[in-house]
Amino acid sequence: MLIVHQRRRILEPKLPLAVYIDDMLCGFLRDGALQVDAPPATYRLRVQFGGRVPLGRTGRSMDLSLSGSAEVTVRHGGDTTVTIHDRELIWNILFDIDLLLWIASLFFTLPRLYKILSDLFFAVWLVRLVAIRHRYFRIETK
Repeated sequence: MLIVHQRRRILEPKLPLAVYIDDMLCGFLRDGALQVDAPPATYRLRVQFGGRVPLGRTGRSMDLSLSGSAEVTVRHGGDTTVTIHDRELIWNILFDIDLLLWIASLFFTLPRLYKILSDLFFAVWLVRLVAIRHRYFRIETK
């Protein structure tokens, strides 16, 4: 049996994650754990949030998904537990600070430097997110 669960931090949104084994959809992970009856073997496990977005009526689309994958071995006579983490702990903390400063800017006048740094931070985060979008989730096997 393969058991997949996601480790979430406090106040982290419960977004549905699609779980694929060897590129076949096995189910969605949102609350609790996903249990998959899988015979003993080595599988390619992929976890994905989001998907392709169509671009008009041309039939073309753009992939806006965040995913992560790993090789998982299911042993005979035991359960294999897989834990999924996102790699964004530091970025989430920085975004929380930036959000608090943005709320404070509604009531107080902050220096112009704050707006410049906030926009620069967002641009760097966006470039980083595009660069790691296929390695966004870290998968650990126990």
